[in-house]
Amino acid sequence: MAHALNSTLLGHLPTAATIQTHLNQNVHSLTSFLRSIPPSTYTSLFGILTLLYLSYKWALPKPIPGIPYHKASTKRLLGDVSSMVSHISRTQEIHTWMSAQNTTLNSPIIQLFTRPFGPPCVVVTDYLEAQDILVHRTKEFDRSKFIADVSGGIVSKSHFVMQTNDEFRKHRKWVQGIMATGFLQDIAAPYMYEAGQDLLQLWEQKARLAKGRAFAAAHDVHCTTMDAVWPIVFGADPGNSNTKAQLRLFDTITEVDLPSSLEEEAVLPRAPHPEMVQSFLNLMHSVEACIKSPMPVLSHWLLRQTAALKKSIRNKNELISREIEKAVVRAKSTSAANKEVKCAVDDIVRREMRLAEKENRTPEFGSQGMSDEILGFIIGAQDTTATSVTWALKYLTDNPTIQSKLRSELRAGHADATAEKRMPTFDEITQTQIHYRDAVIEEIFRCSQTEASAVRTAVVDTEILGHFIPKGTEVFLMGNGPSFLAPEFKIEDSLRTKLGLESKGKVGVWNHADMESFNPERWMVSGPGGKVVFDAAAGPMLTFGLGERGCYGRRMAYLQMRQLLSLIVWRFELFPCPEGLSGYAASDKMAHSPQLCYIRPAKIVY
Repeated sequence: MAHALNSTLLGHLPTAATIQTHLNQNVHSLTSFLRSIPPSTYTSLFGILTLLYLSYKWALPKPIPGIPYHKASTKRLLGDVSSMVSHISRTQEIHTWMSAQNTTLNSPIIQLFTRPFGPPCVVVTDYLEAQDILVHRTKEFDRSKFIADVSGGIVSKSHFVMQTNDEFRKHRKWVQGIMATGFLQDIAAPYMYEAGQDLLQLWEQKARLAKGRAFAAAHDVHCTTMDAVWPIVFGADPGNSNTKAQLRLFDTITEVDLPSSLEEEAVLPRAPHPEMVQSFLNLMHSVEACIKSPMPVLSHWLLRQTAALKKSIRNKNELISREIEKAVVRAKSTSAANKEVKCAVDDIVRREMRLAEKENRTPEFGSQGMSDEILGFIIGAQDTTATSVTWALKYLTDNPTIQSKLRSELRAGHADATAEKRMPTFDEITQTQIHYRDAVIEEIFRCSQTEASAVRTAVVDTEILGHFIPKGTEVFLMGNGPSFLAPEFKIEDSLRTKLGLESKGKVGVWNHADMESFNPERWMVSGPGGKVVFDAAAGPMLTFGLGERGCYGRRMAYLQMRQLLSLIVWRFELFPCPEGLSGYAASDKMAHSPQLCYIRPAKIVY
């Protein structure tokens, strides 16, 4: 039966001759079709394919000759973007990825292709070269366009995003008084101190409700720095204090639901921000959202089309315009009560009045430039300091010996406050030098890497470490890699500039054995008479940049760190947190921020 079935099936199969006939017919049909196509069509098709190929070749990354790079990236349209995005999605960080490429390629200077269809950026990880570029080579390297791309959506007329030109210098004159010693001590320090005292009260309330459990602290710290910056800029305004609103909420709460285990966090209620403060925070967060985007200008434009951000921009414009108008009235008043400067807006307005009179022009009180300077100051003064304090809480919590020594040094330095069993005043904190406290603060800034790079644009064709750098190249000077947190690369002196070599030895070099560890003692050196003192030049750090375009608000940041750190360590002992609420994973936002910041504070009774 099987044989019969096979015979039947085989009988229905086409013969070889039949197959050949069908094949010949198909070939003939295809040939006829191809012959019917006009020659011009072939020419057009060839042209299109050639154009596509040439476009593809044009779009591929073009490396700068001589500078190391990932060879495979030049064969991908997106270059290094996929690697960068993958790292960001895993870690929420970008700067660690950038400096890691120098290590991978084993070079202090490399190039990365992070902008689709754009030129490469150059990444340098060497302190001496960064110092030379930032301090001595300002005619060759200026403020980066990258900064304007990221922040320009909300502060396009702030000196922070400008290149170093006449407009930049004019805007700097408006704000230069805010960093003067008199303004910092007489106006800024009292507001910082008041905000710090509110934070201490808040944490006492939270510790009462948490009953020994850890609670989140980052939000509180950011609220506190905003509570300080707001009146520094606009004058006393208790109605816009975030922490006071939180304290009013806690005054009505006797207990909260808590987890049974002390290893779990206490989730505590949070009062909403005052509406105007929330508007400013929304603007800051909009910049954060664009920092890690390959196309930040487009990303921020899309955000500005949303109803929420439009409302925030409108609120910001109305408030700043109103406060400038009030400051102008005060400046023109003959009343003794209005004679003194009471806030940053007062100082800015009065400086513009003097400049306008000197230059015989109408004052620019209503200009976008003045508005952007005010907003830019708030953004710069609030976020970086707050982030540094959150890192400080983590380092001090995890290093109880250092925390204890700092407390002892504070008590010894503020002997009157210790004897009288009270908190030191803001004047005592501001005017008393405590070397170990300064070393702790410097080490917090060094290890936290709140600003992990300084970015510059080459404004002329130039060189770095013997390599040609075309005009327009973005140069990232990293502060989180070799020579900062890892051993430096060996670089021949012949590759450096004359001024760069002359700077060699003016700043120390870190001990390779513990560069990544938190150790304030590295900043303490033997001084006159054998006394151990703080030395700001003990080793390299790039957190605040260097030179004319270094961090404008550096003096205020140090002042607020001294105030907050002194108050927190004086009032509380910070006990270790559960492992699940600790760790040093970070996220790159406006600053390099810890992903987790929890504390278990216990009030110290003297």
